[in-house]
Amino acid sequence: MGAVLVVDDDEGARRLLARFLRQQRPVRAAATAEEAIAQIGAHDDWAGFLVDVSLGSNERGGLDVLSAARRVFPSVPAAVVSASTDRDVINRATALSASYICKPFGAEELTAFLLRVTAADTGLDDALENRLAELSRRWGLLPRESDLLAWLVAGKSREAYVERAGITTVVWRSAIGGLLAKAGYARTGDLVLAVLREELRARTQRRGRD
Repeated sequence: MGAVLVVDDDEGARRLLARFLRQQRPVRAAATAEEAIAQIGAHDDWAGFLVDVSLGSNERGGLDVLSAARRVFPSVPAAVVSASTDRDVINRATALSASYICKPFGAEELTAFLLRVTAADTGLDDALENRLAELSRRWGLLPRESDLLAWLVAGKSREAYVERAGITTVVWRSAIGGLLAKAGYARTGDLVLAVLREELRARTQRRGRD
């Protein structure tokens, strides 16, 4: 399973972000732009980049990190974090194909980012990714449960997930049980079918409006 790079010069924030993301993904962390760029060049298994815009005295050092990442990993999901709503910063983040997370933020924003990472892993298109993000919010899913939802909708197997995530079948069954209970379904097949039918109806309606 690919790793997420967390870049933040605030040690407490960096640890909290890493702890949350490690519920779902391997995490590497960096405190400076230079350290982050070195890490990006040292590994080729990146699944996501979560970068604070302001790093030390460099108010836009995080954007420099992301720019360096994009030269090597142009399609890896990325998000920039900032308390600023500076339009120039937002535009530059968008130009670098990164989502923008405004401080203060919570688990919902981070779970949405993790869902983007999983969607990229499993080949889900943008519309279905958005559908899954909406359902994750509606059902109050934990990061592992959101990840499993995307995995199941993508048609992937239990065996492949257990190997990819490095978990036991007991952990799998527990997480699946939590997902089904929150979504209100008894079987994963029924859940997946309902999600796909809902998205198909939405696409049909969009085509009708067009």
